[in-house]
Amino acid sequence: MKAQHTKPLVLICSDDANFYVLLAYILAREGFQAALVSEDEVADQAAMRPVTAIILVTGEDSGPTLRACAAIKASDTTAHIPTIAVVSSGDERYYLALLKAGADENFVRPISPARLLAYLGSLPKNDANDARLPDADLEEARTFGHLRIEPGRRIVGYGDQEAQFGPIEFNLLRCLLEALGRVRSRSELIEAAWPADCYVQPRTVDVHVGRLRRSLERLTGRTLIRTVRATGYAIEVDESSD
Repeated sequence: MKAQHTKPLVLICSDDANFYVLLAYILAREGFQAALVSEDEVADQAAMRPVTAIILVTGEDSGPTLRACAAIKASDTTAHIPTIAVVSSGDERYYLALLKAGADENFVRPISPARLLAYLGSLPKNDANDARLPDADLEEARTFGHLRIEPGRRIVGYGDQEAQFGPIEFNLLRCLLEALGRVRSRSELIEAAWPADCYVQPRTVDVHVGRLRRSLERLTGRTLIRTVRATGYAIEVDESSD
């Protein structure tokens, strides 16, 4: 019997029932399934089943959203899950706070369905059937000195250690690695890591690169990314075979 296909799951935290229904309808038309969860339970729910993305919708009080985002990114089980924050127009002051809490992307209401779907469509589908895909369907792993990346799963390895990175950080890392020692400008990094129709502020790039730098330091015990003032970023890795 042919296995039943499981639709990619998106968890949505929202106190606005009408907005949740709208998001769920938009996602369903593009082949996703949505589930409504509270800020208090989202991290636990995401750890229990395959999740493609999490959408956090801020209310009048952004505190619960910030705490939920931090809880998701603090767990090794859920930190890699792309987390999207949706803020109301006029609440853009929460933008950097959410990024610092770990949000991978921010959208301002009224949300653009095309932009949201473009972002979700760029993500690997964390589908229960993915494990059945042959290895040939995944992009081959690449090695840069002692650093190894597996694009199909967004895995970064160093020695016998490995970690799964979020989509933005992984794309930034791959862009930097493909030009070892050369400075990548912020515009180059934006082009490599974000959807084409997404406006990204330079400060947003800095926040994500900072997050990537810290993740690599935890994995390797070394500082690999250097900042070139007023220009961009570059990465240096030990290319010896020892």
